[in-house]
Amino acid sequence: MPRRVSPSVVAILVGIVGTAARAQPIRVPTPPPTDELTAQLQTCREGILDTRARPDERRRWVDLLFSYDSAQARPMIVELISLSGRPEVQAAVCGGLADQARKNPDRLDAAFVEPLMGILGAESDELRAAAARALAEFPIDLVATTLAERAARADVPMPQRLAAIDALAPNTHHREVVARLIGLLEMGVPEITDRVAVALEPIAMRALGRDAAAWRAWWEEKARLSEKEWLAYQLRVYRDRSRKLAIDLQIERAELNQDRSATTAKIRDFQRELIRSLPAEQRDARLVEWIDDPLSAVKLAALGLVKARIADEGKRPEGEVLAALLRLLQHESPAMRREALQILQNLSDEGVLTAVLGRLEEEKDPATRHALLTALGKIGNPAAIPAMVREIGSPESPPECVREAAAALGQLVAKLESKDALPDAVKTLLERYRGSSLTERSVRAALLTAMAGLADASFTPLFLEAVESDDVGILQAALNGLRAVGEASKVGRCRTLISHPDPRVRLAAIEAVAQLGREDADLEALLARVNPVVESNELARDAAWRGSRQLLAARPIPQRIRVVDRLRDMPDLSIKYMEELIASLASSPNNVAELDAMRDRLAAALMASGRFAEAVPHLRELYAVRAARGDESAKAVGLRWLEAILESPAPAGCAEAIVRLAETSGDVSIKADIVRLVGAHLDDASNPDAQRARSLLAELRAVPIDLLGDPWGDLMARATNSTEPRE
Repeated sequence: MPRRVSPSVVAILVGIVGTAARAQPIRVPTPPPTDELTAQLQTCREGILDTRARPDERRRWVDLLFSYDSAQARPMIVELISLSGRPEVQAAVCGGLADQARKNPDRLDAAFVEPLMGILGAESDELRAAAARALAEFPIDLVATTLAERAARADVPMPQRLAAIDALAPNTHHREVVARLIGLLEMGVPEITDRVAVALEPIAMRALGRDAAAWRAWWEEKARLSEKEWLAYQLRVYRDRSRKLAIDLQIERAELNQDRSATTAKIRDFQRELIRSLPAEQRDARLVEWIDDPLSAVKLAALGLVKARIADEGKRPEGEVLAALLRLLQHESPAMRREALQILQNLSDEGVLTAVLGRLEEEKDPATRHALLTALGKIGNPAAIPAMVREIGSPESPPECVREAAAALGQLVAKLESKDALPDAVKTLLERYRGSSLTERSVRAALLTAMAGLADASFTPLFLEAVESDDVGILQAALNGLRAVGEASKVGRCRTLISHPDPRVRLAAIEAVAQLGREDADLEALLARVNPVVESNELARDAAWRGSRQLLAARPIPQRIRVVDRLRDMPDLSIKYMEELIASLASSPNNVAELDAMRDRLAAALMASGRFAEAVPHLRELYAVRAARGDESAKAVGLRWLEAILESPAPAGCAEAIVRLAETSGDVSIKADIVRLVGAHLDDASNPDAQRARSLLAELRAVPIDLLGDPWGDLMARATNSTEPRE
């Protein structure tokens, strides 16, 4: 059973063999010649023959002549091709004939072949090449034999023979042509062999060089192929050529972009220097002149200056400069329109919004349309919502534009206080989502994101379904959607997704659990993500911390206090949590014991972290409470209070603390402990600071000597002597 050829292969093969279908040109019947037609043809002839005509003008007359599908025009074309004394006319007609053959192959006439063959003998290389390109477009049965015979004749000048080979070269997908070219190798003429090798190289798919024997061996192999096998081989050749051309095009574009960027940069430097030399009142006018310049490089450089003025000087375009930028939205080049949008999208101006919306209504270029939608999202004016809804609902809108419109819609509706007046948006999003393919994941994710922004209850079933997806974008949007509509039935799934590999999903899942969760399992899941060892993403950790505090706010005090132990390995977070917890406990008269214990733990944590100044107010308050009730631990707390002051960067309040401790403590040994603690601190010179030492000594001298006795007086005397400058 013969192998089945796929439809795509058949389509390409039809294109390859299409020239064979032109063996007998089909001519559309034309009306009989009229005086008007004769006059028109004569006008074309005169324009072509005009010695003052520029090449582009002459070529336009040629194209107009070929547009008349008239038997009366063909003799005129033959006449023009045969004008050996006018090579510029012959070249223009050959070029027009080649283009016409590609557009309207049915208009080729066998009468054109002989005069074209005559041009192959022209002295000009360019004219011979033009004739070869035209002959290559004719049906093979009309020209192959004649061209091959012309190339083989030894009495024909070599340039003409080589031009005949060039005319055959574009048709090497025909085996008849390949066979004739291989036959020319038998002549053993080096110039012929070289030119045939050049013609055959594109279809060989391997380097055979100028080795005639290798070419003959290659053809013996290919000549045995069946018609289908030969066509399949040609398909591989064209695919390989297409890949190589794509690579070459990519390289050329990269080099062109690099050259263009370098040129634009140099022009921009020149413009910058020139505009600085102008009076301030003339600068905008010159900038507008450059923006309106017909040369793209000048325009791009000027736009670069506008961007620099925004970034460096905070000078946003206004007046005539803004008007010039808005005019660029109507520029014929889509790339230039997109360049203007890069600036305009950052301007919250009603005129900009109106211009962008107006351009969106007529824009056909997909990339520029996408840029317009992006700009509307960044401009952030809810007045653009109807345009976004129309884009999403339009069957002609490409997927990337639907995606961008949905993303912009999500940004815009977030700024609305009430979303009740958007029934069209709800309906359009539902219809577009249900009509989208499962493979259009990015589109579906963007639509779900917009739905989350609208937070309409009718979207809930879609969110519940989408949260089971394995796509990152869809998961993130579905989680945000569940949170937006307050749907808590999938909290278990949200807890699972807190451990997802992608940080964006983890963040969305954490926020969903924080808002929708109520159980202890939800709190435990969030607390686990607070630890950097468990959660590497800072945004996710912050969200987990906010969510944990939100859930803890509804928990009993003992459970809230136990969380401090969970945070032991994260001192900064532990301190922050204890500060918040103390503020909460202080607001209730029923939590005195818990408040006292939490202040003690917080002060210890602050001192262990070297944050002595922050510990001082907590220890002062703690000492006052315990001393008032005669607690035995008051002395130890008081000494920690004094130690925290002594270790603080600014020891202000040291004298107050010493006097208060000595006067209020019921422990008689407190005075000796104060002297010992202060003396030990003064003797510690590990971090000397002259200014701080003087401030501390001034504080200590404010303590009455008789309050602490002779030991204190001796200590002050030593401290004074040690701080006095030596002569």
